[in-house]
Amino acid sequence: MRKEARWGYILTLPFSIQLLVFFAFPFFFSLYLTFTQWDMFNLPVWIGASNWIRLLDDKSFWYSLRNVLMFAVIFVPLQTIMALVLAFSLNQAIRAKSLYRVIYFLPVVTPWLAGGTMWVWMMNKTYGLANYLLGIMSISPVNWLDSKHWAIPIMSVALVNVWKGVGSSMVILLAAIQGVSKDLYEAASLEGASRRALFWHIVFPIVSPMVFLVLVLSTISAFQAFDVFLIMFDTLNNVPDSKVTPNILIYKDAFLTNKMGYASAMSWALFMVILAVTLLQKYFEKRWVHYE
Repeated sequence: MRKEARWGYILTLPFSIQLLVFFAFPFFFSLYLTFTQWDMFNLPVWIGASNWIRLLDDKSFWYSLRNVLMFAVIFVPLQTIMALVLAFSLNQAIRAKSLYRVIYFLPVVTPWLAGGTMWVWMMNKTYGLANYLLGIMSISPVNWLDSKHWAIPIMSVALVNVWKGVGSSMVILLAAIQGVSKDLYEAASLEGASRRALFWHIVFPIVSPMVFLVLVLSTISAFQAFDVFLIMFDTLNNVPDSKVTPNILIYKDAFLTNKMGYASAMSWALFMVILAVTLLQKYFEKRWVHYE
């Protein structure tokens, strides 16, 4: 047994080293940095809770949290509902089903630089396709990305992010729906159940754990939004607080101005916000998620 235990430790040593070097050390070192001033060239200087006190008075950070919260409120439920509807629809006996699946998944593998640039053009106030379609319906053009009201640009970016990410959520939910026994469909059909009743009373309860997974993953992704704002707003230059997210501020302070200590404090604050939201989702999980 001692020889087997020794070989067990030896064989798990590479994984243990990887865990310590790439997870445990960065995790605790970043926490330490929140109490220091470090420019990544000199040794960290201990400054106590100064970074946290500064964070509480940083209006830009609080505006960024407001923006990302608004972004999540639009993006998470909309993407989840669309992914669920698409997954259920593409599980039906329809023609060219595989082609539709590829079409809906294509934005996922489209680079943000290409997709974001396309949407910036489509949402242009003067010659964009979105306002052209509104003009056909006699609706005044909307300044999607440069509106004075902060909520409109955030809503616009959230819609673009739904276009980009709905395919990956659809694949997860489609796999769950395909796992539903065909016997249940046949029994429901014999009872005269409509397609709506079939969805709400059979399919949704069975796939609800995967729906919950998609909600959690989408929420975490929303609070970590970076690339979509970077591409559509060019947020590394001087932009108003209505167009920044915590990750944009973290990146700018950490790698453009070398304020790694303050950037670490913002990172930990964002981590605590994500953790609180995830725990809140976990609290309501038992009310609608069925595991049996």
